[in-house]
Amino acid sequence: MMYIYCLPITNSLWQNTETLLLPFVSPKRLKKIFSYYHTADKKLSLYAALLVRMQLSILSGIPNNALRFQYNSYGKPLLLSNPQYHFNFSHTHNIILCSISNVAPTGIDVESISEDFPIHSIYEGLHPTEIQNINSSSLESQYVRFYKIWTQKEAFVKFLGTGFSMEASTINTLEPKLASHLYTWKYKNYICSVFLPKMDSHLHIKLLHESEVQNYFLKKN
Repeated sequence: MMYIYCLPITNSLWQNTETLLLPFVSPKRLKKIFSYYHTADKKLSLYAALLVRMQLSILSGIPNNALRFQYNSYGKPLLLSNPQYHFNFSHTHNIILCSISNVAPTGIDVESISEDFPIHSIYEGLHPTEIQNINSSSLESQYVRFYKIWTQKEAFVKFLGTGFSMEASTINTLEPKLASHLYTWKYKNYICSVFLPKMDSHLHIKLLHESEVQNYFLKKN
């Protein structure tokens, strides 16, 4: 089973509620949160960690304060408390995505569609087949195709747990074998992609609200 959770952040202001939620994340995450300059980014970092913890606790039955994590050499987080569960998350511009699999490692990515830059300027990160696919469409469709390819590329390397330690242009997301493991969808102005460990993975996608995360942690105490 593949579980995907989508959490839009509707209010980018840091309020007393966010301060009350800080004790529920690790010291490492706290350092990460306060490394951001903008309040909106701090809030995204906080709620991404809380979303992961909440859903892992619900699925595994392990209380949040008993969850233990470690990081591989490339910085990918792993759940030590129950290695059966694999997770990944991504956040950008007021939205957070989290994927959890009880089968095999997973990778997920989300990007906000922007047409404020020339696609051609970052073609060096794309495979020739991907470039051809983008150029063969209308200008409006080119941006959608680009973000689909790029989020799939990100999801794949996050599944591998290596980051872009390999040249991004060597990865062809349109190659049939790889493409069969990639699922992409559009939510409002966002493109979302996930790597499915099994081609026949059953997807369970759930849209959440900030208040659900807040209530989960604060109403228990």
